[in-house]
Amino acid sequence: MKRREFIINSALALGGTALLSGCGKKEIKKSENQVVKRKFDNLEIPLISLGCMRLPMRDGKIDMVELDKMVAYAMEHGANYFDTAYMYVEGKSENAIGEVLKQYKRDSFFLTDKNPAYLVNSPSDVYKIFKEQLKKCQVEYFDNYMVHNINKNTIGNYRNNDMYGELLKLKKDGLIKHLGFSFHGDPAMLREVIKEHKWDFCQLQMNYLDWEVVNADELYQIADDAGVPVIVMEPLRGGVLCNLPDKAAQKLKQECPDETQASFGLKWVASKPRVFTILSGMSNLQQLKENVDTFVNYKPFGEKEEKVGHEIAQIIQSQGAISCTACKYCMEVCPRGINIPGIFGLYNMYKGSTAPNAGFMFVYNYNALEESTRADKCIKCGLCNKNCPQNLDIPKLLDEVKKAHAEAEKAMS
Repeated sequence: MKRREFIINSALALGGTALLSGCGKKEIKKSENQVVKRKFDNLEIPLISLGCMRLPMRDGKIDMVELDKMVAYAMEHGANYFDTAYMYVEGKSENAIGEVLKQYKRDSFFLTDKNPAYLVNSPSDVYKIFKEQLKKCQVEYFDNYMVHNINKNTIGNYRNNDMYGELLKLKKDGLIKHLGFSFHGDPAMLREVIKEHKWDFCQLQMNYLDWEVVNADELYQIADDAGVPVIVMEPLRGGVLCNLPDKAAQKLKQECPDETQASFGLKWVASKPRVFTILSGMSNLQQLKENVDTFVNYKPFGEKEEKVGHEIAQIIQSQGAISCTACKYCMEVCPRGINIPGIFGLYNMYKGSTAPNAGFMFVYNYNALEESTRADKCIKCGLCNKNCPQNLDIPKLLDEVKKAHAEAEKAMS
């Protein structure tokens, strides 16, 4: 075992954040295969970026060895943009990515963070949280910084506490280079928010499925018309577009045989010219390598691929899939600890599969969930609905899954 991995593993064994030590800053061995860049302000930003919401895990903790390898590979291939947030990975994402990035010269990477609107109850909270984030990430400034998750439940916090004004002060002080917001509301709200202030960018949920079902096309058009650059989040819809229903997968293979499900989804959103980077929540080095490879020799999609994305989205909708991106915001407020994203994911796989053993696999995998986290434990308090960016009626959908499970189980007996 290499000395660095020994140090990291030892720190993990003690239950703490891994300590990545060494003399000076790590030299970046640049590969000949660099990802495509796009212009943002006067900068060159990689078209693919590492979103730090779904970091590699081991034994219930962030796998710092794997993360260290992922960041090194990303840096070597020019994918040097990293996006974290206050609540990601139960509040540990900022510490983890900060610990890894401190090995590199500050001007060799871009780091983005977000101020959680739902936790801001006074203007002073904005500054307090921001200073905590700087410390956790071990940096002196953020390249891009956002008001996090503006939606119908948080817009009051954002406006009443003048979050924009407070963050603008930090930008003027040089602690924030570019100021934006991430958004999970409807088109009317986005028009209001974009017009209220001068934003450097916005972050929108975009993929070829949401283009059809949750007005992603209209949201993008609003930003485009306003001349506001766009960062894409959930380009693969929390992994849904990497696990297509059989019929949809066959359609993709037939029409675009050279594309994987992941590369197709990423290239589809990259074809939108206002987009300057795409966040992908990669959980291991292999996923990172595949996504980097997608953008090393990237060529934009045309009308054919646009049509294929539309047809695949129609197939998914026709099979009754639940529009869940596995962001886990619902689980932050669920008093019973129900595994909502996991349950919906199993249901979507079941509804989208034509395999003869689909029902058996659904029942088997559902029954493998910890009993206290299953759909029947929902008390219908409705707290999850208020936190859901997709505006799903989660208790109702859990009832549907519970019914489907009972029917599938009965069919097996």
